[in-house]
Amino acid sequence: MNRYQFNKEKLEFTRVRLNVKAILKRTLWVFLGSIGLALLYYLIFGMFILSPAERNLIRETEIMQSEYDRLSREMNNLNKVLEELEVRDKSIYGTVLHSQPLELTEEADINHYRLLMEDPSFTLAYHADSVITGLEQRAVWVTEALFRVSNIVYKQLDSLKYLPAAFPLRNPSLEAMGATTGHRIHPFYKIPMDHTGMDFLVGLGTDVLATADGQVVNVARSARGKGNVVEILHPYRGYSTVYAHLSDMFVRKGQYVTRGMTIARVGSTGMSFMPHLHYEVWQNDQVMDPVHYYFMDVMPAEYRQIMLTAYNTGQSLD
Repeated sequence: MNRYQFNKEKLEFTRVRLNVKAILKRTLWVFLGSIGLALLYYLIFGMFILSPAERNLIRETEIMQSEYDRLSREMNNLNKVLEELEVRDKSIYGTVLHSQPLELTEEADINHYRLLMEDPSFTLAYHADSVITGLEQRAVWVTEALFRVSNIVYKQLDSLKYLPAAFPLRNPSLEAMGATTGHRIHPFYKIPMDHTGMDFLVGLGTDVLATADGQVVNVARSARGKGNVVEILHPYRGYSTVYAHLSDMFVRKGQYVTRGMTIARVGSTGMSFMPHLHYEVWQNDQVMDPVHYYFMDVMPAEYRQIMLTAYNTGQSLD
């Protein structure tokens, strides 16, 4: 390494060559300075800046401390439960077996249990336990059967919405029930004639509801026969429903409707004795008795009363 020195006599800079000792000394100082600076940087970063590994260790320590606290709380709760079970165990021994519980130590005498087995109360308790075990097994079987049945029901939920299983009116009273299917006296001809549906004697303008989901296949207006009619096809086992003698009709052919949707209003169109709804249920082109299709809205006692009224009404209203 070279350096320059000013020569006062010649008034110029002259090159001065360093010897080996000076070079080694300067190099040593540079090396020691670098090491000192590196140590200083390391101390600063170590005190104030955490490495990713240190941060992970701190986070794991916090999680373990939280888990330890949780387990400690659960252990305390279990200890309380064990203490309560011990108290109940002693109570059962005294009340049922008329004995004191045996302390489980190394010197425990097995004759204590032999005496308990000879006690009539123990025999009764053992028999009761056997009965309870049998009942528990039967409960397991019943639960499995209910689980299978529930799976079948859930699979058929989509199909049940197409089954006409509700009233075509909103909460009709028992007094509104009229004649159902079968031979009934015609109100105009006064002779027995086939009646293909069930009559509901309600006020003019009462809302008529769809009894299941389906598609409207017929909307007809007429001053004869059944008057204004709406027919709905339900895509389930060939069911269809007919609503006759209507006044206003709110649906059109091809429209999809859902159960409980208002499709029309009660009227007295066609050959009608008075304002009423004539409701029909068909399956595969065969007339079905609507009385048996209200099970979503009635209880058994109400169903029986509806049957008595519908079958004992000898005259239809259309």
